[in-house]
Amino acid sequence: MNVFWLSRYGANLRAYYKEWKRQPMEPTKPSFWEWLDDESIEVAGVPRTKLERETVLYCDTAAERQKFALSVQNGVIVHDASQEIVETGPDGWIFVLRDGVLYGSQKETKKIPRIHHTSFVGGECVQTAGMMVITDGVIKTIYPHSGHYRPSEYELLVLLRFLVSNGVDLSDVDVDVQRIQKVFRDTVNGALVKKLDNAHFWNAYRVWHFLEEKHLAWKVGLFDELVETVGRKTDMHVSLERSEILEDSVMEEINDESSEISFKDGGSRALSLLRPAYDAPTFEDAAKQLASCELQP
Repeated sequence: MNVFWLSRYGANLRAYYKEWKRQPMEPTKPSFWEWLDDESIEVAGVPRTKLERETVLYCDTAAERQKFALSVQNGVIVHDASQEIVETGPDGWIFVLRDGVLYGSQKETKKIPRIHHTSFVGGECVQTAGMMVITDGVIKTIYPHSGHYRPSEYELLVLLRFLVSNGVDLSDVDVDVQRIQKVFRDTVNGALVKKLDNAHFWNAYRVWHFLEEKHLAWKVGLFDELVETVGRKTDMHVSLERSEILEDSVMEEINDESSEISFKDGGSRALSLLRPAYDAPTFEDAAKQLASCELQP
């Protein structure tokens, strides 16, 4: 494999990969990368020149990454290399956090090489990723959006912990929580609107405390108990549905003068046998569990 393919633009490579997949599977079929090395191969809509010209920047060395390193000084975000206060403009900068170091830059999709989330650390794993709007070094908005890294709730929590531990005041910071709140994206002319146009904001401190408590609930096993409880209730619901059939047969027996089936306290023998016995945890129990655990920032 020619290693320079690894820095080609993914959308262009995807078109060639689809073409390779369409080729018949035979013992002599080359791997995708070997097939791609054949310069005679072209795909409609993506000329070979376009594939080879359009690249993505990948920082593989510490020196290359340092150009994009950011730090927090007295609660203000500065560019390490120049020591200039960061000003992203309204469109914001993309960022990643890796090994406790924040990297960021304007996302570049038109100029070559392109700059994506994967650029800062050469496509390697990160602790979290997203986009920030920063004015005069002060974070205004956080969007936990990254098409490549797909940050979850925990990755957002990691970011907020990092900012708090480095002295960033989150009082006036908005965080897009559309994924946390499961907010559905609107549609326009049958197409989903962009995530940035469907933002649902909470204050960053509210998000931080919410995620800390949710993470703590997972750690103490509260959600395991809830899942078990819901499962039991589901089983009970199925049992109750089945009991309706039993009830019908019981009522037939009741109407029969020779029947000896009795009912106590308004409940049927059939239901009392089918209804599972368990003690579900109460909300008070859950609150006591959370209160007994120290919140770790």
